[in-house]
Amino acid sequence: MGFTEDVREALLSRIGRGKRYPNNKRMADELGIDPSQLNRFLKQERGLNADSLGHILDRIGVSLVFGDEPADAAREVCFRLPEKTQAIGAPDPQPDDYLAVPLASSPVAAGPGLIPEDKVEGWVLVWRHQESIRFRSNLVAVEIGKNELSMVPTLHPGDIVLVDRNDRDPSPAGKIMLVCEPGPEGGTMVKRVNTKRLDGDLELIFYSDNSRDFPPVTYRLGRDYDDDITRAIGGNVVWAWSDMTRK
Repeated sequence: MGFTEDVREALLSRIGRGKRYPNNKRMADELGIDPSQLNRFLKQERGLNADSLGHILDRIGVSLVFGDEPADAAREVCFRLPEKTQAIGAPDPQPDDYLAVPLASSPVAAGPGLIPEDKVEGWVLVWRHQESIRFRSNLVAVEIGKNELSMVPTLHPGDIVLVDRNDRDPSPAGKIMLVCEPGPEGGTMVKRVNTKRLDGDLELIFYSDNSRDFPPVTYRLGRDYDDDITRAIGGNVVWAWSDMTRK
């Protein structure tokens, strides 16, 4: 099956009672395209122009992966539905709406390349249409360690953060990121990040929300990381799960 047929089948699978779109008209309205154009495409009477196709893919959260790009950490989901349910009439969850994100230690999450299967500590189910997560796929989940108190009260030990490994840009200032200390023995931690140009180098400032007990630390991108931002930053924290009893 070619790409066009894949798109057509994906759209058809989302139309119907209990599904994301109850009918073709509702789908066309929500995707922002002409209903007659969508109907002709679904009936295989004609294709879609590039603008309409791109618009649809954006709206349903599709991302393209090219053959020369590294594979993402997140995986597709396959639900095994129970034989009985107490939620009579409720629609079944749609696998295409979710990603299975690996849970790994912070050093593994911040490392290069794919996460080894033997380093995956578990899997976190993520709804891919959440605004902070849409169009992201190379995600990894990290649990805040037992004695990691530097981001209190924003993050507590036991909280889980979702890290986009493709987003290592420290701007704008104040982003919460998974960061790395210099050198092979350097630790990894979740901190806020600020930057400043200094003496022809880029100063990286890692600071905490609990700054009284954990003062800021500074490094230089060129001097300490050989101008390689991937050695300094493992990714951007885009979501977090917290125990609300601590709030």
